[in-house]
Amino acid sequence: MFQVEKEYLVIGGKPRFIYAGDFSYGRIPRAVWRDRLLMMKAAGINTVSFYCVWRYHETADNVWDFSGNHDVDHLLGLLGELGLYAIFRMGPFVHGEFRNGGYPDFLVEKLGAKLRSNDPEYLGYAERFYRKFLAIAGKHLITSGGPIILFQLENELGSAGCKGDDIPRGDTDDAENRKHLEFYSRLVREAGIDLPFIDINRIEGREELLGSRVDTGGHYPASCFGTDGELSPLRPRENRGVPYISIETGCGMFVRFFDYPAYRNTNGFQGPIIKAPSVEALAQQTVAEGASGVGFFIFCDGQHFGDDNESMIPHRDMNFQAPISCTGTLRDSYRGLKRLGWFLRSFETDILKTHPDPDWCTLRAFGSAHPGENPQSGDLFDGYGREIPAEAAAARALPGRKVEALARVTTGLNLSDSNFIFARNVSNIHAGWKRDVRIATTPNRLASEVFQEYPKLVQLELPPQTTKILPFFVKLKERCFLDHSTATLLDRRGYGNAVQLIAFATTDEFTESSFVLPDADPVRATPGLLIKRHSPNLVSAVGSPSRGIEAAEFGGKDGVRFILVDTERAGECCDIAEYAAFSSMQILESVRSGENVRISALCDRDFFTLDILSPHPLELHCGEAEVRLQETPGFGIRSFSGNLPGHRAPELSFHRSRAGNDLVLETVVTPDMLRDAADLVLEAVYDGEYGQAFLDGRLISDHYYGKFLVWEIGLAAWSRRSGAERLTLRIPGGRNCEIKIRLLRKYEFLIRHSDAADKRPAPRRKLQEQEV
Repeated sequence: MFQVEKEYLVIGGKPRFIYAGDFSYGRIPRAVWRDRLLMMKAAGINTVSFYCVWRYHETADNVWDFSGNHDVDHLLGLLGELGLYAIFRMGPFVHGEFRNGGYPDFLVEKLGAKLRSNDPEYLGYAERFYRKFLAIAGKHLITSGGPIILFQLENELGSAGCKGDDIPRGDTDDAENRKHLEFYSRLVREAGIDLPFIDINRIEGREELLGSRVDTGGHYPASCFGTDGELSPLRPRENRGVPYISIETGCGMFVRFFDYPAYRNTNGFQGPIIKAPSVEALAQQTVAEGASGVGFFIFCDGQHFGDDNESMIPHRDMNFQAPISCTGTLRDSYRGLKRLGWFLRSFETDILKTHPDPDWCTLRAFGSAHPGENPQSGDLFDGYGREIPAEAAAARALPGRKVEALARVTTGLNLSDSNFIFARNVSNIHAGWKRDVRIATTPNRLASEVFQEYPKLVQLELPPQTTKILPFFVKLKERCFLDHSTATLLDRRGYGNAVQLIAFATTDEFTESSFVLPDADPVRATPGLLIKRHSPNLVSAVGSPSRGIEAAEFGGKDGVRFILVDTERAGECCDIAEYAAFSSMQILESVRSGENVRISALCDRDFFTLDILSPHPLELHCGEAEVRLQETPGFGIRSFSGNLPGHRAPELSFHRSRAGNDLVLETVVTPDMLRDAADLVLEAVYDGEYGQAFLDGRLISDHYYGKFLVWEIGLAAWSRRSGAERLTLRIPGGRNCEIKIRLLRKYEFLIRHSDAADKRPAPRRKLQEQEV
């Protein structure tokens, strides 16, 4: 069952929030497709979007390649196998930082200015391309059990061409552009495909053009033309009567070869350094403003294995500062988007029935700046005799300082059910500490609501570069509710007969979370949480996650279990079968087989941690690991850790020399260094203009971010492994380069349920209720 409702998609009879990541299949070796997709899924991604890149497949006139990295049919089959949906971005012009916008070289040379027009010769080539891909797509539609849920025709027609490659933006006449899109639409419908279109073209009247459709757009945390910029203000998005699913919410940015104006962070190459807090804040903003789907561009970095790069970006590395790097390592933005992805996965229905409401709440900070936030020197006479502008004086006279926030609120008969406030304190320039933040909610459009002020027991703080999603009256299970919390929700799932709620905050914060139950007794908590009873039915847990994993249980085995962790640990969340867990490893898969669970994990160090929240005693086994277990008695927090003695990165000794003004580093790589390795990654930090890496003379990586972004060089995709190979790093203008070696290896773990179910007496430990 697949339906397009007014505000969201319904798949399999269930409203779905589309959490998508763009995956450039031709830039990623097919051998690692599965692992990369599993990493995306682990972050809460449920949909994969990708461009169908013409130049990948038609290498010469009517000569087609659908093998290896270009096997779209295999990719779609893999997505279906992993339970992921797909957004099929057809083009034929795709941009995406591909040479000539994805057009084959022979076509550009033959047709020139006829591209992206209604010229019959061009349309003939485009139709041939479309029919090739529609034949593949037709086997994988959601309506026949496949993964494809949406189609995109063309890309930014009327608004963008291919900069540096002289590909036009389309026609200057809107009527001609409409005919152009209608041509592609007809081809899709003639192929028997009746799925909605997602439209990112700038054409007058596009709302009526393609019939069944989904509204979309894009937003980036910074401009590619060399400015830091700031995130736009939070504001509700106008509903046009169709779902809004962003197709390009940026989670990074590329460098381009521009000379003026020089960007301060990339030594003359343009393209800003994107900070992880801005990526997380922008994603949350898209949700707060009313989206029923967020599509990230681009989620996995990759490499051009041929001459497929747009002429104004680096030749080899498509380094978009994406959450997953081209070597498969995880950046901080991955952890931020994972926290949001898990929240949306657990509270999907709750968030989809809400609507943006700018009047439901106001947030103001009343506390003074955190120590160290005052920009003055500390001299008591700083500013003596200085006049304060009238506007600034008037702002200071207001009670508190406004905090940026927007609520998504449920309206209708279930008044006050599932409301969320999206608050942020993120800036590309400076974000000061927001202390003693008070939330005032109003009965705006909610007839049974009353004026409220939160929090009730603690001071709410927003440290610099942080965001929060604050919940209000969220149903956890029958007759059990979360009244409110100053921590951000991460996960909700069953825990035996109880429901388990996981929330997180920074270690600098003291949080409160209040619950409504038929009967809160019995109540118990770990020492890091204090309990406040308001009535037999209302109880609050107050505390900080600074000590580790804290837990509280209300209402016994059929009630509510509350887990509080810190923000960093929340970014390491993972699924171990039906259990929530946290790990320093990247968990790729966990598959239950009877009473056992088999785990496949990717590790980049010789030590691991794995915390599993399970009501049953567990044992962890790994042939190569020395495993230790530490438990929190009675609370099901089972913390495994261990050493991986065989995990040793090879030692590489580099010979350093100069060639003119270039710094040159050379070493030898042998096949045994890559034996049993998922990859061998060099992390280089240098002070030159840019860097290039060669393996036996072949360019395998290039980097243009200087010291502002670590240069990662992966060897697995390029080594022939048939003998010793010379690795050369060349850094024009460089004086120094520091290199670290990281070994990535896969490990298999086995979890068994232990028969020693709490037979040994628990140590004496004070776990009873504590009053605030």
